[in-house]
Amino acid sequence: MSLLTLTVVEKYTFMDSDFLTPPVHSFAGIPICLQLKDLEADIAIIGLHYVSPYPQNLAIPATQTELGTAPDAIRLQSSRFIDHLDHYDFDFNDVLLSDRPIRLIDCGDVDRKTKNDRQNPEHITAAIRTILARGAMPIALGTDEGGFIPYVRAFEDYEDLCVIHIDAHIDWRNEHKGVRDGYSSGMRRASEMPWVKAMAQVGLRGIGSAGRQEVTDALLFGSVFIRARDVHQEGIDACIDKIPVADHYLITIDTDALDMAIAPGVLYPSPGGLTFDETTDLVQRIASKGRIAGISLFEVRPERDINGLTASTAAQLIINFIGIMAHYGQIGG
Repeated sequence: MSLLTLTVVEKYTFMDSDFLTPPVHSFAGIPICLQLKDLEADIAIIGLHYVSPYPQNLAIPATQTELGTAPDAIRLQSSRFIDHLDHYDFDFNDVLLSDRPIRLIDCGDVDRKTKNDRQNPEHITAAIRTILARGAMPIALGTDEGGFIPYVRAFEDYEDLCVIHIDAHIDWRNEHKGVRDGYSSGMRRASEMPWVKAMAQVGLRGIGSAGRQEVTDALLFGSVFIRARDVHQEGIDACIDKIPVADHYLITIDTDALDMAIAPGVLYPSPGGLTFDETTDLVQRIASKGRIAGISLFEVRPERDINGLTASTAAQLIINFIGIMAHYGQIGG
């Protein structure tokens, strides 16, 4: 095991309940626990409301609408699965949770009511640290992938972590408009953390924020680039062979990695993205390769969505990821 002995839970207890609030709807109707020091779970769902502090060009940023946040939208679409988590799932040719006694808990939202100029990313880090210290795997839902930076900071007790970044873009800018901890810099910041030893970036396509220097820096770190086109043409198994071997994998998804036919509600939609099956098969193969330490999903923009399609896709992905964890024996008794 490369996971170091966790420090006593008291070190990570999330004390300030003002920054942790109950969800409008719990994910798939699962129980809610806001007292993280008392958490008893295999998987903990948590909403992140971090907004990258870039000068805003949108008239109404998605994260500033009370009922239009990504966690809310995904949870709402997950409501179709209430009382269905023990049903047969043809994606697995078995019941979803493989008859395992899986404890699923929704831990509410971090900084839901905090204005952008008062947000504190350490609230995210502290919450995720406590979830990990309680022995649960955190699945984070957020609008802005800048939230991945304080999320990955919580994994400091891991000594051999490979980040699997599923995205159309590499997010390796050192800074953008004076901001170092925004959605264009998530993988750059992760690469600077001693516990992140490797990285694979899957679903790359089109034009993003990266220039030649960012690509060079990512490759010098050792990041493995796997384009969406590579996945389509070579298949999942060939791509999995390129992913570094690690004791633990941390999966983060920017929803614009998915094809716009199933995820139109993102900030930068583009054709040619990953399909639903490719994404779930990728996570399934990673689960067969090593332990999954955590999953985060960002970049659902409800104000740009069509009939809730992107949020629905995200909710179904999370359901399938939970099923994968159960079927590969990574959670449950």
